[in-house]
Amino acid sequence: MPKVWLITGCSSGFGKEIALAAARNGDIVIATARDISKLEELKGQSELIKTKRLDVLDDDTQMQATIADIIQDVGRIDILVNNAGYILVGAIEECSLEEIQKSFATNVFGQMNVLRAVIPRMREQKSGTIANLGSIGGWAGGPSAGIYCATKAAIAIYTESLRGELASANIEVVCIEPGYFRTNFLEGGHRMRAKKQVPEVSDSMNNFLDTYNKKQPGDPQKGANLIVQLLGKTGLGEGKTLPARLALGKDAVSYIGDTLSRNQQDLDEWKDIVSQTNCDDVV
Repeated sequence: MPKVWLITGCSSGFGKEIALAAARNGDIVIATARDISKLEELKGQSELIKTKRLDVLDDDTQMQATIADIIQDVGRIDILVNNAGYILVGAIEECSLEEIQKSFATNVFGQMNVLRAVIPRMREQKSGTIANLGSIGGWAGGPSAGIYCATKAAIAIYTESLRGELASANIEVVCIEPGYFRTNFLEGGHRMRAKKQVPEVSDSMNNFLDTYNKKQPGDPQKGANLIVQLLGKTGLGEGKTLPARLALGKDAVSYIGDTLSRNQQDLDEWKDIVSQTNCDDVV
């Protein structure tokens, strides 16, 4: 029986590729974006892809109405992919309060807006899979990417909580954490620069991203195909239970592994000093 996918942020990048991969797998796809006109090309590539306007910043009433309309159209939502998001480049001192709030609103609170409307539907059907898109940036903060990394770290942590909350409802939850894939994520519209600029503070990060753009090691089509298998329990995902945090890409495995090793080294170095804080009556 074909599964029904709801995917946010499908106008380009991973959202678009996952939609196409799920349709190639014979599943029904509800591809969404804030501007539905940007989905026309995607819609024309498969009769299994239906498009819908969905702004992750819609209020609860509008979001619930959107999800109700989707359910009425296709009957259920089996797999939710919370993909919409963007990167804000700027040092902490450069980013304004408005820029920081907008980043968290889209990357974090927007996911939660969708979840609050979809989860009750999955509870009713007693099944479902939820994938929140994080990033390797959620494992360690980088200079001039602190806000973006903080949003992705928040996603990983609340995903772990959500995983425990929904386990008894037969709803599987995972945070997918890609490395660098050759999408348009590092280009305008997805990569935003803080308006305030302190000379030389963020130049190195912007120069790196400019140089790395279109040279990322990850193939987005291969990544999307793998995501569809893992979430849909087909191919390489058959019989697998998803972890709370799933690295995606060879560079992601290396980066996360190095971060874990560094953190373990720091913990071991400081454990004898920081462990001397128990009350005297604690054995």
